[in-house]
Amino acid sequence: MAKLIRILAGLYLLALLFFAWGFAAVRFEVFPYGQLQPLVDEVTAFFAESHQEKVADIVRFDHQERRNSFDFSGLRVVDESFREDGYLLISRYSKAHGQTVVELLELARGEVRHTWVPDLDAIFALTPNHRGGVNTPMAYRSQHPLLMDNGDLVLTSGEGPLVRIDRCGRPRWAVDRHFHHSIEQDSEGNLVVPIVLAEGPDANGIPARDDGFAVVSPEGEILAEYAISEALLDNGYQGLIYGVGVFEADRYHLNDVQPLAGKAAADGVLLSIRNLSSVALFIPATGEIPWLRTGPWLNQHDINELGDGRYSIFGNELVRGPEKIIGTGHSRVYTYRPDTGEVATPYDAVLRAADMRTPYEGRVEILANGDAFIEETNRDRILRLSPEGVRWEYVNGISATTTGALHWSRYLGRATFATDWLENIRCD
Repeated sequence: MAKLIRILAGLYLLALLFFAWGFAAVRFEVFPYGQLQPLVDEVTAFFAESHQEKVADIVRFDHQERRNSFDFSGLRVVDESFREDGYLLISRYSKAHGQTVVELLELARGEVRHTWVPDLDAIFALTPNHRGGVNTPMAYRSQHPLLMDNGDLVLTSGEGPLVRIDRCGRPRWAVDRHFHHSIEQDSEGNLVVPIVLAEGPDANGIPARDDGFAVVSPEGEILAEYAISEALLDNGYQGLIYGVGVFEADRYHLNDVQPLAGKAAADGVLLSIRNLSSVALFIPATGEIPWLRTGPWLNQHDINELGDGRYSIFGNELVRGPEKIIGTGHSRVYTYRPDTGEVATPYDAVLRAADMRTPYEGRVEILANGDAFIEETNRDRILRLSPEGVRWEYVNGISATTTGALHWSRYLGRATFATDWLENIRCD
C-alpha cells in the first residue's frame, strides 16, 4: 500500500509539474508554446462558442444546439394585418446537415427559396493556416453572410478566413487571415471586414490584440488595412484606451464596421468597439475621428445610419464579469444624433414585452417604415417589430425541444437584391 501511495504521489507531482510548465509556456510564450497554443485555442473556442448552460446538455446536444426558450419554432406571424414582402437571409445551425447552412426565406409565403450548404472540407483545404476552434465542422458559423448579385455568399467562420462560396456552397476563394464579426460592402462594391492585425504588444508595449478592419475586393484581394488603436491614439483617446479599468488584451473588440451610405470605405466608416462601449465615425482617408460616443449603451453591437443625422445602435446592456444585463433587464435599441447628443430608446416597451435579451452579439436594422429587424442571437430568435408590437418572430427550432444557433442573419427588402440567379440552379 505504501508503495502504491508513493507511485500515485509521484504521478500527482509529475502532473502538477507538467501543468505548471504548460501554463508558463502559454503565458510567457516559451517552449512548447508553439505546440500547446493551437490546443489551447481549440479548447477555449469550444467553450466560448458552446450553447450549453448545463453539463448534461453538453453530452446530449450538438455543439450549436440548446434548449428552446420559446413555445414555438419556425416562423410565427403575430400581426395578421401586416403584409410582409421581404426575405430573411438566415445563417443557422442545421441538425439535419450537422453544420451551419444559409437559407433565403421568402417571408410572405414562409418558403425557403434557396439553401447554401458550405463545403467545409473544401474551405479548410484552402485555409491551411487556420487555427482550431471555430474553424471546425462542429463550430463553423457561416457568420454574417453577404449575398452577392450572382447568388454567391461571402462569409467567415466567425473568427477565421474570409471565404466566397458559390450558390452550391463551393468556395471560389479564401483569404487565410483572422477575420471576424461583420461583413459589409461599400459604394465601390468592396468588402469591409474586421480583422486581427497583430496579437502581441502594441506601439506602447502593452499586450493587446490589435483589431482593425480590411477592405477586400470582390475577388478576394486585400486592398487596405486600418488599425483601430492607431486611429484612437492619433485622435487623442489614450485615456479611453489605457486609463479606464484594468487593461485587457481584447481592449478594442471591433464587432461592426459599417461604410457610410454612398461612400467608399476610405471616405467614412462607422465603428462599434464593444469592450469600450463606444461607437465612432472614422475617416480612413484623413485619419480623423469626427465624433466618438461612449455609452449609455453597454457592450453594444451593430451601428447603422438612419439617413436623417441619427444612427441606430444595438445595446446589449451587459456588464461583463458579473454577466448581468442591467437597467431594464432586456437588450435595447438606441438612436443617437451626434450633432445634438440626443439619445432615444423608442422600442423599449415592445422589447420588454417580447422579453428580448441577448448578452452577447445581436443585430438591429431600422427599416424604412420605422420597424426594427432584430436578431436575438443568444436565444436563436429573429423578430420584426414596430414601436407598438411584434409583427412576426422566427425561432430556429431543430428538434421538438431544442434550437440551433443563429449567426447574424439579414433582412432583405424585395427590391434590394437581384433574384434572377434563383432560376435554374443545378448543384451536382
